[in-house]
Amino acid sequence: MRAKLRLGLLGTGVAARTLYLPAFARLRDRVEVVACASRHRRNAAAYARLAGIPTVVDSARELFSLQEIDAVFISLPIDLQPRFVLEALAAGKAVMSEKPVAHNVAAGRRLVAAAERFSPPWLIAENFAFLPEVERLERWLERGRLGEVRLVEARQVTWLDRRNPYVRTAWRARPRHIGGFVVDGGVHVAHVVRRLFGMPIELKGLTAAFEETLPPIDTAVAVMRFADGAIGTWTSCFTARDPGPLVRVLGSRANAELHRDRAVLRTAGGRETVFRSGVNSYEAQLRHFADVVLDGSPPAVTPAEALADLRLIAAICGSGALPRSESR
Repeated sequence: MRAKLRLGLLGTGVAARTLYLPAFARLRDRVEVVACASRHRRNAAAYARLAGIPTVVDSARELFSLQEIDAVFISLPIDLQPRFVLEALAAGKAVMSEKPVAHNVAAGRRLVAAAERFSPPWLIAENFAFLPEVERLERWLERGRLGEVRLVEARQVTWLDRRNPYVRTAWRARPRHIGGFVVDGGVHVAHVVRRLFGMPIELKGLTAAFEETLPPIDTAVAVMRFADGAIGTWTSCFTARDPGPLVRVLGSRANAELHRDRAVLRTAGGRETVFRSGVNSYEAQLRHFADVVLDGSPPAVTPAEALADLRLIAAICGSGALPRSESR
């Protein structure tokens, strides 16, 4: 029987309840949450009862000092996370922290640089990065199945309103992180674009704020040029509905699409290949974290790569420029 990752959870809010609690239940063979803490003890205690977690502590410092945990998952408001990431690493604990890597690019640079002093692994929970569908699309591109890539279309269009529990969280209603939901959610697609096609060498964008409950912006569009000559478009909108793919790639020999639950390849002759893994991305990232900590597997996403993902979506939102080495 493989060893279990003994995990401490810092932060028991909406994401911990709706996204990670089901994943923890499905990963009992590999991950055991043995302790938790939150900014309010009553919230941590309620979560512990729900999840069957045996130990509740009053502070992050107390959580990080527990000998019975190997690693911590930090699920806090983005602007609060850098301090606790460094404290956990300094305490000798491996860390997985919520995305994006930090609340702005400058803070991300400082955090990544400071974390290099410590030896425990640190991963950022960009859960799309762990999807087999992304890996399959990457493989099709590497094998030349699409021919020369001509167009890349990235889209993240979804409807959010006051009924959504994430909209009602206080730190998103008064964000101290750049870009609001466009950055918070868009960093996932930014990872896919950057991983498959590299950082754009040229980018121009526009943003809009259509809904006051989604500050500071809820929409961003951009045009991009990549080093291999392909051009692309980016569309983020959290006040519209579109069930289309997250990424569409048009090549000289075939086209491909990445959806949340499948990757699709369509040749010029009309032949279609559909790949579905059935893998839950939140479960996949936690299982990968266990492999990194317990087995020494190389991390799928390094902090430096997560910072690059943040730089890309920040540039799309007008909150920063692409580095000179990666732009014209």
